[in-house]
Amino acid sequence: MSTNRTLPALPTPTTDPVKPRTETEEKLWQALQDAPGSTAAALSVAAAIGKSTAPKILTLWEKDGLVTRTAGIADGGSRPADRWSITATDQLTDDQPTDDQPAAVTESSEDSEQQEKSHRLAPGALRGMVEDYLRDNTGEFSPNAIGKALKRSSGAVHNALEKLVEIGYAVRTSDKPKKFSLATTTSAE
Repeated sequence: MSTNRTLPALPTPTTDPVKPRTETEEKLWQALQDAPGSTAAALSVAAAIGKSTAPKILTLWEKDGLVTRTAGIADGGSRPADRWSITATDQLTDDQPTDDQPAAVTESSEDSEQQEKSHRLAPGALRGMVEDYLRDNTGEFSPNAIGKALKRSSGAVHNALEKLVEIGYAVRTSDKPKKFSLATTTSAE
């Protein structure tokens, strides 16, 4: 008796992927919107969150390109505090397009770099793209081949493939070089 495995559905984010998700992050995000250019200490007070929590969240957001850190200017003996603001592309202004308005196409490299940062995939989205690729293409594929086809990092694709093997959606057909294919119980569905 053959049992068909079905792939669990990926959760749909309940919030905008650019905006924070936890209550603490929501408070800090609001404080940043209300007082751009503030220090982490001032933001933690305004958001009513822990003094050590704000810098940790802000640093993570900086890595994701959501906020910008402006180094404090030395005014004497001690190192001045850095100031934080939401990255310009993450703030909606009157002259920015809404969901109803198309965005204007620009050619500058700075704009295209900002667009790349804003097109980051939601958690689990790459795994879904890899699932679709395996389902739509027969054969064995290396993470590098799938990565090139999807225009994504082969390392990230490899991690997604390993997760798919773990849940039974894909199988590793070769270790050297690593190759993967759709699991036979899944391809019949």
